[in-house]
Amino acid sequence: MPENKRLTQRAPRARGPVLALLGGLISLPCHAALSDTFQPYVSAAYAYDDNLLRLPENSVYGPVQSDTIRSVIAGLSFERPVGRQVFSGSVQASKVSFNHFSQLDYTGKDASLQWQWQLGNRLSGTAGASYSETLVPFTDYHSADQNLRTRRGDYVSGAWRFLSDWQVRGRYSKDRFSYDLQSQRSLDRDETNGVIGVDYLGSNGSSVGLQFTRQKGDYPHPVVLLGYSFDPSYTQDQVQLKVLWNLGATQLEFLGGHARRSHQVLAERDASGSNGRATANWAALGALSFNASLWREFSAFEGGTVSYSLNKGASVGATWVPTAKIKTELKYRHERREFPGLVSGASVLDGSDLTRGAVASVQYSPRNNMQLTLSATHDTRSATSGISSAYRANGASLSATVQF
Repeated sequence: MPENKRLTQRAPRARGPVLALLGGLISLPCHAALSDTFQPYVSAAYAYDDNLLRLPENSVYGPVQSDTIRSVIAGLSFERPVGRQVFSGSVQASKVSFNHFSQLDYTGKDASLQWQWQLGNRLSGTAGASYSETLVPFTDYHSADQNLRTRRGDYVSGAWRFLSDWQVRGRYSKDRFSYDLQSQRSLDRDETNGVIGVDYLGSNGSSVGLQFTRQKGDYPHPVVLLGYSFDPSYTQDQVQLKVLWNLGATQLEFLGGHARRSHQVLAERDASGSNGRATANWAALGALSFNASLWREFSAFEGGTVSYSLNKGASVGATWVPTAKIKTELKYRHERREFPGLVSGASVLDGSDLTRGAVASVQYSPRNNMQLTLSATHDTRSATSGISSAYRANGASLSATVQF
């Protein structure tokens, strides 16, 4: 289930209020947006998960692993052009409640602000900031103790179009992550990214270019494992080919090349190789479309025993819109993670896991400003070491959203 929806709610004891709220949302009259600038919205969801903490069988938490969850969300988005500049953003608060694991109840917060700037006909870019506070997913963190993750981000980018078909671009961003639990403080980090690239722009929207990226991760707290303490801070340098190929009904995107990840402590944890992602979107018919992705990427790991993983995966999806009011989606994801950064004493160990997941959803829009969504999920994971744990989980959710 998408994290941004925070599928979390209280069940039998709260079923009446939740269903009543859903009914109230459905019965609201249809209104246009309050203005051309602001669009408030509210949402309510009710969900079930048969293995909330993503635990293996016979876990220490006993026979009760399932839970029912309810969430209520209120938010506001806006967009305002001022001359050639465009200002946009959103703010959202969510109240998430669990029936059995009630100690996990929390209030989520999200906010973002963006400025799309334009100077003359050749200079353009974006600048913005974002903030989010949410519960850490249980895919790698399996404790019933509440652990909220706060993320603060800032970024600025710019592009200069020279001649008629070429541009030079750059981007700088910084993200700060912090975790509530003392046992997870070793995951606190600052990630900075600097990108510079040059592109050739085709007349049909296609482009091809080359970009250089430097990413740095600074961890203020050392990781302590089996009596050994180490600093997981790293630097990752990449040179990548960036391609967007527009074929009308089909769009192909590729960003990939060579990456090298080096660490300040224990060079045995360093890694290098191909790193990138390819995506294809195909509008086969007016009502039917397909998408697919392949990736091989380094990614931060939130389990606490290692600092990163090398993820190799693929996903496929299909969307069918038989009428203007009905939309159905199917998605399947297959991902293997390798963990080259596990430290035990003075040696570095390896491990891996394999996760498969499927999502099916149906969205019904009885009015232009209203969506009702029913979804079901299935996830399994197998693991070859104690870095991550194997599990099997199934879930379902019902949500309603109204825009004003």
